[in-house]
Amino acid sequence: MEGSPRPGGLSGSLLAVVAREELPKYTSLTRNFVSETMEVVLDRRSGERRRADSRVTMERRLTDRRHRDITTDLQTSGWALVRRDAEAASDSTRWSLGPGMEPARVRSEALLPVANETDALSARDRGRELAVSVGLSPTDSASVAAAVSELVRNLIAYATRGEVILRTIENKRARGIEVVVIDEGPGIADIEQALQERFSTSGGLGLGLPGVRRLMDELQIASRLGRGTTVAIRKWRRDR
Repeated sequence: MEGSPRPGGLSGSLLAVVAREELPKYTSLTRNFVSETMEVVLDRRSGERRRADSRVTMERRLTDRRHRDITTDLQTSGWALVRRDAEAASDSTRWSLGPGMEPARVRSEALLPVANETDALSARDRGRELAVSVGLSPTDSASVAAAVSELVRNLIAYATRGEVILRTIENKRARGIEVVVIDEGPGIADIEQALQERFSTSGGLGLGLPGVRRLMDELQIASRLGRGTTVAIRKWRRDR
């Protein structure tokens, strides 16, 4: 929120690094603390680098704060706060990285709270508009809208309320759109089963997760029983 004090009263340029599986926490920090002097990013280190970080010496930590070992912080609290020097602060590139997804630069981002059908329709329409803005075809833009609609419909049915993050992204090959749907509902007991054709826990006639996967280029799901589900989908522009 505008005018919110920075955590711990720290001054200067700050970077909050959030564990990649803690997307709700990332959403909350982004919404409340991002400013000209503070950035929030998801941890995008590889597993090998994480293990290497745990062996960093105290001497190195004291001489290079940017490479300090934050693994313990991420494991215990889900996020870590570090100062950035002038060189690091000049690089404001933000990255999106979900489990099993290739890193992509985030070029724009919007967060929409979802609690009712009106919010669901707004998220669907915003998803379509964003798809058109990155050059997706009318057919692909309609696919994005249908996928967003299905995910948000599931959110309202199972979790009552949640949040949708809409992003324009790019990598070395293409531009596209990423949608992250976050809820704090009951979670999914068996993700593989939920992705099987004709499987439904509600008996509805919607697309279901298998339909969303068919429409999109990428789909990843993270879920914890009793703690909620995060679904990330991507659609890339196909240059002709």
